[in-house]
Amino acid sequence: MAEAEGTVINTAVKQKDPSEALVIAVSTRAIFNLEEEHKLYLEKGKEEYTRHQVANQEKPLAPGTAFAFIQAAQYVNEKILENNPAEKDLFDILVLSNNSLESGVRVINSTKHYGLEISKFCFVSDEDSTQYLKSHGVKLFLSADRTDVCNALRRGVSAALVFQQEVQAPSTPLRVAFDGDAVLFSDETDQVFQEQGLEGAVQYERAMEAVPMGEGPLKAFAMRLGKMRKKFSQEISPIRTYLVTARSGQDMGIRAIKTLREWGLPIDEAFFMGGAPKGPILAKIQPHIFFDDGLHNIQGAQNACVPSAWVP
Repeated sequence: MAEAEGTVINTAVKQKDPSEALVIAVSTRAIFNLEEEHKLYLEKGKEEYTRHQVANQEKPLAPGTAFAFIQAAQYVNEKILENNPAEKDLFDILVLSNNSLESGVRVINSTKHYGLEISKFCFVSDEDSTQYLKSHGVKLFLSADRTDVCNALRRGVSAALVFQQEVQAPSTPLRVAFDGDAVLFSDETDQVFQEQGLEGAVQYERAMEAVPMGEGPLKAFAMRLGKMRKKFSQEISPIRTYLVTARSGQDMGIRAIKTLREWGLPIDEAFFMGGAPKGPILAKIQPHIFFDDGLHNIQGAQNACVPSAWVP
């Protein structure tokens, strides 16, 4: 391991070019279950938290909500390199943490224990750590801290809030499920719905059917994922993507499909729920992560033991 300016470079992992790779930053509380430790930090303060982490630095942390997603991304890298050993369009995972270097040793040891290929650990104490996202070329930031997620989105980086939950560990391939409006797409139709109700939103969509929707906060990440997905035929792809939207297929589905076509974004399966609960279909898909802007949908996903992330 090599250190520079609070960043620990994992020399055991081949470093990737951030201009070519799909860089994902995860906070420690997104990738590991640190709820007890976080409670200790809030109740007893930073010094006691650091003392606890140092005393337990050889004890691996339990997997958190984003853990299986990171494992599956690692599997995708293996498949891409089997196809082409010179390929540079790979997932590059870094940990961005508000831990000190001292308390971060336990995090580093935990990733080694589980064989996670984390290329860098950035420990930024008592600062807005999101200011470093763009300098690392981050395309997606997953955090358990709402302020950090909102700051990242304001900086133009795709980001989502991960809720700690007990999750099943789905098998490969990597499965990512997206909500439509205010996640992949802009929230323009949501705004019409708030002002004019369902009938107004349906009329608006019919009038705008030929006009692609604006881009939502996770479009850039989805496009990069789609670019990787296109390296394989659908039958053997190590990546599968899903659209799970509250839109009804009959009234509001056509514009969504046309927008995806215009963007050139491949989606393996699309579910137009027409306002029905998303939990049951997500339980069938078993994605490694599901992105939605509706907290009720996140709750439904959690009830189905599906790792989920809220896009505020």
